[in-house]
Amino acid sequence: MILALLSLVPMLGNGPLDGRDFAGIRAGGALRVLAAADENPVWFSMNPAPKPGFEREILENFARLHKLKLEVVPVTRWDQAIADLLKGRGDVLAGINATPARQRLIDFTGELLPSLHIVVSRRPHPAIRSLDALRAQRVGVIPDTTWAEAVAAAGVPASRVQRLPDVAACIEGLRSARITATVMDVTDYLLQRRKDAALQDGVALGSAGSSAWGVRKTDPDLRRELNLYLENLKRTPTWSRLVIEYFGDDALRVLGRAHGE
Repeated sequence: MILALLSLVPMLGNGPLDGRDFAGIRAGGALRVLAAADENPVWFSMNPAPKPGFEREILENFARLHKLKLEVVPVTRWDQAIADLLKGRGDVLAGINATPARQRLIDFTGELLPSLHIVVSRRPHPAIRSLDALRAQRVGVIPDTTWAEAVAAAGVPASRVQRLPDVAACIEGLRSARITATVMDVTDYLLQRRKDAALQDGVALGSAGSSAWGVRKTDPDLRRELNLYLENLKRTPTWSRLVIEYFGDDALRVLGRAHGE
């Protein structure tokens, strides 16, 4: 995906076809949010009833604060999401991890939630607390993902790795004991544990990143307003309530691991 995003640079030019920054957004009366059409509804729902999803609810509250209507622009091909933002199809790109390659193309707000690869197992199998313990497991991975790369970097022997097609197959592999461990991002783990309380988190792999909102480099005022809102929100009980409501009672502890808390 990074290679595909980098290939957009020469054909996108220096700015969007419809850039407007925050003054133009307020004049237009709507904040247009680009989001993956197949996003998990707990994170960002295309249908806000009965719950809009964690990220959408926060963005709706931001829009309401500034007397704006929230307009959702579904992205059917995620490899085109940054191109859609730069072309002006939306004002904010939701649900994206800030990476060095992406930061060369767009700006990011402060962290919404941390991004961290963690080892996941399922009771009654014990939680996997060390790299040595991980290397002794039967580990399910989804090929060509950063999750699979993290397993390889951790030194898990190829003979102990099983290639599986998707997250559902990894979870089923844990249930059937075909595999004894898998690796996923911390927020994906929390979403899966809502459906299977026997899942448990173990050792973290690599360093933490950030899930944030993407904005055009030509929209510094919008970025500043979003950052101000996020900073203030995280100081209130509402933030903890939202995290627990959408990700579970233990979510604050699990997410805090990304920052060594």
